[in-house]
Amino acid sequence: MRRMRRSIQWPVVGAFALAAFLLGFVGFSRFFSALGEPRSPWDVLYLTLQLFVLESGSVWGPVPWELQVGRLLAPAVAGYAAVGALALLFREQFHRLRGRFFRRHVIICALGRKGFLLTKSLRARGERVIVIEEDAENDRMETAREHGAIVLVGDARDPRMLQKAGAIRARHLVSVSGEDGVNAEVAVQARSLVSGRRTSPLHCLVHVVDSDLCNLLRMQEIGRRKEGPFCLDFFNVFEGGARALLKEFPIQEHPEDPSVSECRMVVVGLGRFGENLIQQAARQWRREREETKIALSVVVVDQDATARVDALLGRYPWLAQICRFEAVNVSTESRTFAEAPFLFDDQGAPMMSFVFICVDDDSRGISAGLTLHRRLKHTGIPIVVRTAHGQGLASLLREDRIHAGEYSNLYAFGLLEHTCNPDLLFAGANEVLARAMHEDYVENQDRLGQTPETNPVMVPWEDLGDGARESNRAQAAHIGVKLAAVGCDLSPLVDWDAERFAFDPGELELLARMEHDRWVEERRRDGWKLGPRKSDKKTSPHLIPWEDLGEETRELDRSFIRGLPRFLARAGFQIVRVRRSPSGVGQNPQGS
Repeated sequence: MRRMRRSIQWPVVGAFALAAFLLGFVGFSRFFSALGEPRSPWDVLYLTLQLFVLESGSVWGPVPWELQVGRLLAPAVAGYAAVGALALLFREQFHRLRGRFFRRHVIICALGRKGFLLTKSLRARGERVIVIEEDAENDRMETAREHGAIVLVGDARDPRMLQKAGAIRARHLVSVSGEDGVNAEVAVQARSLVSGRRTSPLHCLVHVVDSDLCNLLRMQEIGRRKEGPFCLDFFNVFEGGARALLKEFPIQEHPEDPSVSECRMVVVGLGRFGENLIQQAARQWRREREETKIALSVVVVDQDATARVDALLGRYPWLAQICRFEAVNVSTESRTFAEAPFLFDDQGAPMMSFVFICVDDDSRGISAGLTLHRRLKHTGIPIVVRTAHGQGLASLLREDRIHAGEYSNLYAFGLLEHTCNPDLLFAGANEVLARAMHEDYVENQDRLGQTPETNPVMVPWEDLGDGARESNRAQAAHIGVKLAAVGCDLSPLVDWDAERFAFDPGELELLARMEHDRWVEERRRDGWKLGPRKSDKKTSPHLIPWEDLGEETRELDRSFIRGLPRFLARAGFQIVRVRRSPSGVGQNPQGS
């Protein structure tokens, strides 16, 4: 309604102004004719124009209805137009004044594609949003305002601008500039600005383009308690997008034919997203490899495929342990790509399980997908095209796939829609770990024969109750405390054998006790009391010291500690030893 009003208000004002002018002109002509004092058209025109500034409407004698309406309508139109003009001139000042009354709002720094999507999502949820954008000519600014966000023009690295946006009172600050250095400087300035804050901390979320740097920074944040006036999280859309894509298209499910000795995935375009996709696929495949006994073959199609594959293996040599790479040096616009010999064996049979189009440009990506689809349309092999948005060309592709069976195996994957999710981003780095813990738990319970009917928490994370989610998050937040107690720390995953890390018996017992104590404290804060196990009444028989627990209950805590290396690896981290355990127990060489 607001957008419709803005689109029609000035044509309506113009129509009323024209009506006031015509009525005034006719009214003055009839008025002077009735007095026997006819005036020239130029005099009548001059008097009519003066109606808009309240100069000529006060007349004596019988007033025609046309003049009566015109002399009221004209100043009303002029006043409305003047107020609108002043609003445009002082809009930013008005928005700054309005923003001064905001509390616990969200500040978005940089109104690029990521910032704009976040702004729309947050406004759709009813959140108060203030955007800081440096480019005064950014076309998205007006659209963001139409969605109800306050947009301030300025540099988010300027402490005065952050202060004008109300950072001292905000709940979240998200910096999504395309440059890591800019985002880091925004975080530094925000930290200084809120150093004296006494209310809940400002949660600052910084996008880091380089996924390796993002993991390194996130590693230092995972498991640390959010204390003090400022907490900092990091995210990378390429890494998060690769996880989301493989969750939607899990490679271990294909092929279903047990006679096939390998699974081949084709990756077209080895940019940042393609690299993250291969890494996540290799980690996912590693978890399934021992059961499937099928090799993972990765065919990379890129204009500089050989050089890019060599660079990828140079940075991540562990990929060679699980993947067999084949580099195809062709451009997506070439005749060779259109013929697609890399898709077929010598007999002309297709020999891949998935095709992922990961080029950076949406138009080129969809074009490449359609090109390969012509070669694979009768095979049913999924072709997934990575696009920036799920709108535009991607939405047309999705509609075509739904309404025409010929395109049923061609999919568009909107990267930003899957990654710029406020619920996921604002949960922070601990969310990544908490989800990994839950997924690992569900898989283990499934192997033990449990079902959602026998174990209600065996459901996807999205369907998990709020209480269970918070419990997982609290458990993840304490991991850093536990590891520090035995002289260990987190590191980005570089060792395939990291899942085999094992704590020695003394460490295992110490960490299991710490986990139990943490759980008891969490339950007591939530109002639980000692008694028979009844969730509805918040009573549990396990709210007792470690020494009084039965061996079966102790073993549950030990099992969680033994599983730490496994689900940390699932989240992309590994345990490393940084010093001798304070407990004095011996060192574990596998963790070195």
